Amino acid sequence: MIRKLYTILLIGLCLNLVACGDDHENVDPNAAAPVIKFPMEQLDVDLNKVDNLPVVAVVKSQAGLRSVTMKIQTTEGTVDYKTVTDFFNPNSYSLSERVEYEANFQAFVIEATDKLNHVVTETLPIVVTDVVERPAITFDPAEIVYDEMEENPTIPRTTFKVTSEAGLKKVEMYLVSVSGQVSKGTAELNNEAEYNFDEMIDYKEGDKGFKVKAEDTYGYITIATLPVTYKTIPGPELTLADQVIFADTDVKTGVNIQAESVRGVHEVVIYRIENGQEVEAYREQKNGEHALNYTPKIDLTESTSQLKVVVSDGRAGKEAIGYVKTYVNMDVATVHVGSQPLANNAHDKFPDAFGMLSFNDMKTYSIDYAISSEANAKNVDLKFYCFGGAGVPRLYSMDNTEKDSEFNGSTGKLSTIKAKNMTRFATLTDFDFDNATVTSISEILSSSISISKLTPFAVGDVIAFRTGSSSTAGGARIGVMKVVSMTEPKELLPSNATARVMTLEIKFPKKK
Repeated sequence: MIRKLYTILLIGLCLNLVACGDDHENVDPNAAAPVIKFPMEQLDVDLNKVDNLPVVAVVKSQAGLRSVTMKIQTTEGTVDYKTVTDFFNPNSYSLSERVEYEANFQAFVIEATDKLNHVVTETLPIVVTDVVERPAITFDPAEIVYDEMEENPTIPRTTFKVTSEAGLKKVEMYLVSVSGQVSKGTAELNNEAEYNFDEMIDYKEGDKGFKVKAEDTYGYITIATLPVTYKTIPGPELTLADQVIFADTDVKTGVNIQAESVRGVHEVVIYRIENGQEVEAYREQKNGEHALNYTPKIDLTESTSQLKVVVSDGRAGKEAIGYVKTYVNMDVATVHVGSQPLANNAHDKFPDAFGMLSFNDMKTYSIDYAISSEANAKNVDLKFYCFGGAGVPRLYSMDNTEKDSEFNGSTGKLSTIKAKNMTRFATLTDFDFDNATVTSISEILSSSISISKLTPFAVGDVIAFRTGSSSTAGGARIGVMKVVSMTEPKELLPSNATARVMTLEIKFPKKK
C-alpha cells in the first residue's frame, strides 16, 4: 500500500511540473524560489531486508534549475552524496536514488539552486532498523552426561532458552541418535522475543544430542545442539555349564552358573518353565561380585521343561538370560533304526541302526538277537519296515506279523521269535514335543494309542507309543517319539529302495 501511494504522489508531482512549461529563454526576475517535494514525511529503512524503498523526490523551479545537490546526514555529520547540474527540463527534476543505507543514517538532504540563485533545502528523515543478531540458543546445563558406572546415575531435565531481537517465528526440536533424528515437536510463535523449554527427556543408549532450530521473523536461522553423552557399560555375561539337565523330583538339582559383570552381580533368579509359564524357583541377592561361579540347588517338578536363569547387575534392562533344557523323571535318547534289508546287517554309515527297537535300552537290536531267546524277544518293542519302490515307511508292533517273512537273520526269520510284545502307536497332531514333560505325556489317553501298524508317517511326525504287557520296559507305559530324519530311497542301497534308516528322538517317562 505504501509503495502504491508513493508512486501515485510521484506521478502527480511530475504532471504538475510539466504543466508549468519549459521556458528557458526568458527568466522572470520575480520567479518564485524552487520547491522540493517528498512523497512521504519519513523513510523507514530496515537493514535486515534487501528491498528497502529508494529516496524519491520532485524538484520544480519557475526560473529553471541551476543545480540539485544531495547529501546524507549521519550521526557523525553530513556527507556529500550527489550533485546534478544537467537537466532535461530545468523547470522540473525527479529523482529516485537507491541508497546503500547504513545504520548511522539520519536524513537525506536536497538543496536546489535556480538560475536566480535562489537556494532551497528540504530534509527527509530516515529511521533505520539496524541488522539484528540471529536467534540465540542457550542450554542449561550445557551438556548432559549419563554414566552407568555411577551408583545412582540420573538424567537432568532438558532446559534451554531462545531469544531474538527480531522476534521468533518458530522453534523446532529434534532428538539425535546413531540411527538418525526424530522430531520432538515444533513451537509456532508470534514474534515473541523469548521461548523457554523445560522437559524431561529420557535419553537412552545411542542418543547423541538434542538439536534446536530457531527461526526469526526475518527468516534468519540458528541451529544448536545440546551434546548428550550416554556412557554405557556391558551388561552381565552368563555361561551355563549344562545345556541339558536330567533330574529326578526326589532330590534337589544343581544349576551351575558362571557369570561376569563389570558393574557387579546384584541378583540371580531361576525360573522353572512349566506349561509355558515361568514359576520362580530361586532368588538370591548378591554382593556385586564381578565374577561368579556357583551351583545353587532347586526343586524341579514333572512339569518342568526348561530352566530360565537371569543374572542382573541391578539396572533396569541390564541382565543376562540363559535357558537350560530340563528332563525330569524322563529317559531321552536319539536312535537310528534300519528297515528290513538292514535289520540284521546295519549299513556302514549307520553301524548301530538295526531293525528292532528296545524302549527298555533305548537302542536297536538285530534279528539274530531278537530270535535267540525269549528274554531277548521281550526286549524289542517295534520293527521298522519300508514298502515298495517308493520305500514307504511303516512301524509294526512285534505281534503284527504281516511282514515278518521279509525280516531275515543269519540264523532264521523273525517269524520264529519266541515272544511278541504288543506295542501300540498313535500319531499326535497337537502335541508340544520339544517341551514334552512327564506331566504332558501323562495327559495322552491310553485308549487313543491302539494301532499296531502305523502307515504312512513322515519326517516331523510325533508318535505316541504304549508298551505291551510283556515288554522288558514294563507294560502299558506311554512315551512319545519324533521322526527327526530319514534317508531317501536308494540312498544307502542303490538297488533297493526299501533300505532306509530312520532317526527317532524318544522321550520316555521313567518307571514309577
